[in-house]
Amino acid sequence: MCGIAGVLGLTGERPDPALVRRMLERLIHRGPDDEGIAALEGAVLGMRRLSIIDPTPAGHQPMVSPDGRYTIVYNGEIYNFLELADELTSVGHTFTTASDTEVLLAAYAAWGEDCVQRLNGIWAFAIWDAHERTLFLSRDRFGVKPLFLAEGSGSLAFASEIKALLTLPWTSGDPNSEVVGRYLFDATIARGKDTFFRDIECFPAAHSLTISPGGRRWHCYWPAPRLNTDLSFGRRPGDDDRIAEFKSLLIDAVALQLRSDVAIGSCLSGGLDSSSIVSVAALLRSNSLFDAGRSHREREATPQMAFFAEFREAGIDERPYVDAVVAATGVDLHTTTPDSALFLESLPGILHAQDEPFGSTSIVAQYHVMRIAHEAGVKVLLDGQGADELLGGYGKYHALRLAGALRNPRTAFRAGRVIAAERGPYRAPLGFAVLGTHPIPARLNRRRMPSQWIGRAAANLRAVEQPPSQPGTLLAKNLWFDTAASLQDLLRYEDRNSMAFSIEARVPFLDHRLAEASLLLPDRLKITGRRQHKMALREAMRGIVPDKVLGRQDKVAFQPPEGRWLRECEPAWRRLAKASRAEAADLLGPGTILQAVDAFNAGRIPSSMLWRVLNLEMWLRGVAGEEPLP
Repeated sequence: MCGIAGVLGLTGERPDPALVRRMLERLIHRGPDDEGIAALEGAVLGMRRLSIIDPTPAGHQPMVSPDGRYTIVYNGEIYNFLELADELTSVGHTFTTASDTEVLLAAYAAWGEDCVQRLNGIWAFAIWDAHERTLFLSRDRFGVKPLFLAEGSGSLAFASEIKALLTLPWTSGDPNSEVVGRYLFDATIARGKDTFFRDIECFPAAHSLTISPGGRRWHCYWPAPRLNTDLSFGRRPGDDDRIAEFKSLLIDAVALQLRSDVAIGSCLSGGLDSSSIVSVAALLRSNSLFDAGRSHREREATPQMAFFAEFREAGIDERPYVDAVVAATGVDLHTTTPDSALFLESLPGILHAQDEPFGSTSIVAQYHVMRIAHEAGVKVLLDGQGADELLGGYGKYHALRLAGALRNPRTAFRAGRVIAAERGPYRAPLGFAVLGTHPIPARLNRRRMPSQWIGRAAANLRAVEQPPSQPGTLLAKNLWFDTAASLQDLLRYEDRNSMAFSIEARVPFLDHRLAEASLLLPDRLKITGRRQHKMALREAMRGIVPDKVLGRQDKVAFQPPEGRWLRECEPAWRRLAKASRAEAADLLGPGTILQAVDAFNAGRIPSSMLWRVLNLEMWLRGVAGEEPLP
């Protein structure tokens, strides 16, 4: 709901408010409705507000507690703020606004740092304690809301976006060559605290940080959840109850996230995930999902609009499935159809919004979905991110499920029978069973870039991350790894794309209660066949989502016609190769851009590899203050 920024003095000096004002100028798109700055004894806190809950002036930030002790700036939504307000009221707190910001401030006053354990939502916030002279920073469990840090000149600064921190005198646009190298090498985006910028860190998800005169204390308040250990095949007693619990949690998550005092809509792609969100929301609107004694959620807005990026090409045309959902729910559908000309025209805006390189052109379609939602007056969108990672929606997960079963003597015979009966690819599950999953051998990794294309400045690479070591099936470990790591890329893309148009994106599948339950589901309730994935969701949505969508066995994954776009825009890429910044900085080898264009045209490399080369070059130009496309 906002963009936040602040500076904390680390040496006893008062920070200059002008530093925060400059940062806020870079965050206007995140909060076009209001601005506020508080110059405190040891810190300056600022915010740009996107008014969603209690859009009146009463929700202005920075907000100060009634006793003057605590001051907060906050980006996000606490979905269970009404329940928390009731609990706090019962122990003596009085509220004067209808905003979740005031509830969050009271929760911190009542429960201190442990308040985050009670929150259901998405957030990045900072609270200054005038009595203790401490700053408390926190970020939500999955890192849906962004937060970055930059330290220098005796100060620590934080902001919702990197571009704000680049206004500070102690930061530069110098690239983090190791992160750039990993991106080129195999498409890995920045992980953990790393960013593409040498001087800027990413605040980790599920963490809080307390900074006091005595030092700094990091706290991971939500460690890795328990994982499923059940490899068995076939239906088992209790499976119906597990699916019923999953369904109940999903419905409740959507109901909570419909809370809004402004216009709200949904992204719709025609896949199972977004179709489930739209269909559940439509039934909630008609009160037909609360017939089992559960109360209807308060402050629920009416999601009457859905937004869709359409591509009428074989293999990626999802219009028939979207039409089925629209017919069943009655939502008002808004459609955009980006072509290569619009792709090229919008690239500078997308590059500016993202701040860092991204893995493919798929987010271009998402960017234009956000654009048409903004044009329709929508400030909040629900989306289906997270279901694929939690429930096994990608093709590789079938191989991992079978590989885990092959490793176990009790299930190896059954897994072998499944492989033989499917007449499918034997090598993947057998290879995963014998070799593990990370790293993929170089000769099998289509993402790996030729070493001569990676410049010497980007050639120093660390070992890749590994799946977690806690108990769990091979599938469960990889699902959690992808949820905690790879999903961060998708969440980053969606946040920057949506906020570029002053829209807050909400992700019901990442309600932490639903995520924890999903990770505990047996493998058999996630994958039952090579084309039968996310089975718990399919069964839970029977009678809610149209059968046409429930029966889908293909996986489009929100893909634009990337290859055609890149071929049609070839003249622009050849212009980009002239006086290359990436090649001059030795991040790319000499002549790499033209070599990559030629290799792609000849069919020797995938479109995603060419895109990484092009994206790096355009990103470096933008950071240097030049036009990304000459």
